[in-house]
Amino acid sequence: MQPSFRRACLLLACVLVSCAGLTACQQHSNSPVVDIAIMGSHGDNSFRPGDISVNLGTVVTWTNNDTQPHSVTSPGAFDSGMIAPNGGKWRWVAAMQGTFPYHSITDPTMKGTITVVVQAPAAGIGQTP
Repeated sequence: MQPSFRRACLLLACVLVSCAGLTACQQHSNSPVVDIAIMGSHGDNSFRPGDISVNLGTVVTWTNNDTQPHSVTSPGAFDSGMIAPNGGKWRWVAAMQGTFPYHSITDPTMKGTITVVVQAPAAGIGQTP
């Protein structure tokens, strides 16, 4: 095997393992309704949960628990506008599949990711999984 080909294969293996690790760390919810708390300027801990996977059609509600207004902004996908502090809410229906990194426009260090997946149909009686 050529050394450059061997390096390319090793690099590809590292990337695949890293991607699998990121997906494994992401919380998945099968609930049709998901709540995400906005905690304020705490970097990667600003949204709880910060990284979540939901099924297509899930209603996601962000609640601003901070004393300052914040947004939930994913350029090209969604933008809440300013969400009022102390309990303000914004709802979004996960109507398209994909991975959507988002942040607050008042503090770009506040980051989260929501991944929308198509749930595989459940096997019915008499069907094989």
